[in-house]
Amino acid sequence: MKNYRFLIFKFFAANFALMSLSNVYYLLAPYLKTYGIVDPGIIGWVLGSYYAASTFSRPLVVRLVEKYGFYLTLVMAAAVNLISSAGVALAGSSITQILFWRILTGVSSSLFLVSLTTYQIISVPDEIRGSSFALVSAGCIAPLVTAVPLADWLLHHGHPLFYIWLGPLVSFLSLILVMSFKIEEVGYEKRQKQDWGSYSDLFRLPSVRALFVSIIFFSFTDACILSVAGLAMEKGLVPSSFISANAALSVFIRLFLFRHLDRFPRMKLAAPMFALTSAGLFLSTFAWNNVMFMMCGILFGLGMGYGFPMHLALAGDVAPPRLRPKVTSMVWFLMALSFFICPLIIGYLSALLDYTRAFQIVAGAVFLISPLVHIYFWKPVISSKKKNAPSSS
Repeated sequence: MKNYRFLIFKFFAANFALMSLSNVYYLLAPYLKTYGIVDPGIIGWVLGSYYAASTFSRPLVVRLVEKYGFYLTLVMAAAVNLISSAGVALAGSSITQILFWRILTGVSSSLFLVSLTTYQIISVPDEIRGSSFALVSAGCIAPLVTAVPLADWLLHHGHPLFYIWLGPLVSFLSLILVMSFKIEEVGYEKRQKQDWGSYSDLFRLPSVRALFVSIIFFSFTDACILSVAGLAMEKGLVPSSFISANAALSVFIRLFLFRHLDRFPRMKLAAPMFALTSAGLFLSTFAWNNVMFMMCGILFGLGMGYGFPMHLALAGDVAPPRLRPKVTSMVWFLMALSFFICPLIIGYLSALLDYTRAFQIVAGAVFLISPLVHIYFWKPVISSKKKNAPSSS
C-alpha cells in the first residue's frame, strides 16, 4: 500500500472533484429561482438531463477508453467538463443552453468515471484493490459535507454568481490533477491496440454475470435512500437520522477499516452485503422513533460502507485485464440504471399503498433474493476458482 499511497490519494482527489461537480448542481433549483424559473417540470428536466446522459452513455464511452487510453480520455473528459460547466454558468436563464451543456457534462463525466475506475482496477495490485476502493470511494461522499454546504451558503447569502462558478472551478482543478497522472507507469497503455474483446465475451463469463446480478440488487437498496425522506415524513420521523447514520458509518469504514476489504472473501460477502442494506431498509419501516430509525441507518451503513467498494473491487476480480474496461462501464451503468428505476418503483407502489408498504415489498424482496444470488451465481464461481487453484503439493 505504501508505494501506491500517492496514486490512491490522486484517485481520491479525482473522485472528490468529479462528485463535487455533480453534487453542487443539486442546488440548481434555488439558483434558477433567481432568474424567475420555478416550473417543477422545467427544473426536473434540467436536473435529470445530466443523469440520463451519464447513465446511457456509459456502455459507449468505454470505446474511447479502449481506443485512446486512460491519460487522453481523462484529460479530454476533464476538459469537456470544464467547458460544459462554464457553459452552464454562462447560459444565464436560457433553458435550451442549460440543457445542452448539462447533457454534455453528463457524457463527459461518464467518460471520466469509467476511465478513472478502470485505470484504478488495472494499476492497483490485486492484494490492495479492496482497500484502495474503500479509501477512494470516501472521496465520493466527501463533497456532501464540503462542496454542497459551501454551495448552499453562497446561494442563501445572495451570491448565485459565485455558486454557479463552483462547477467550472472543480472541473479546472480536476483537469490539472489528471494531467499530473503518470499513467505510462502502468504499462497497460502500450497495449491499447490489443483485442479488447466484446460484450458477448464479457457476458459469457459466469463470474461477470454473478457480479452484474449482485450489483443490480445492491444498487437497488442503495437507490432506496432517495425515497427515505418520504418514508420518514409518513412516519413523522427525521430523515437525517437514517441518512446521516448511514453516511457517518460508511465514511468511517472506508477511512479507518479499509484494510478489511483486502482480507475479506469478496465473492462470498457480495450477497450478504445487500442482505444487510435491505434488512436495514425493511426494519426501518417498523421504527417508531428517531433512535430506532438511526439504528436502522447504521445497519444500512454497515452494508453500504463495505458493499460499495467491495463491488467495485470485484470488477477487477471477475474479468481478465482485456475485458476490465467493459466490466467497469457496465458496473457503473447498472448502478445508475438502478437509481433511475428504483425511485419510480417506490413512487408507484407508494401511490397505490403507502411508503411503508412500498419499502417492505422492495426491501423484503431483495433480502429474500440475496441467498439465491449467492447460491446460484456466486457459489459456482467460488467453487470453480477453488478447482482451478494450483495445488499446494
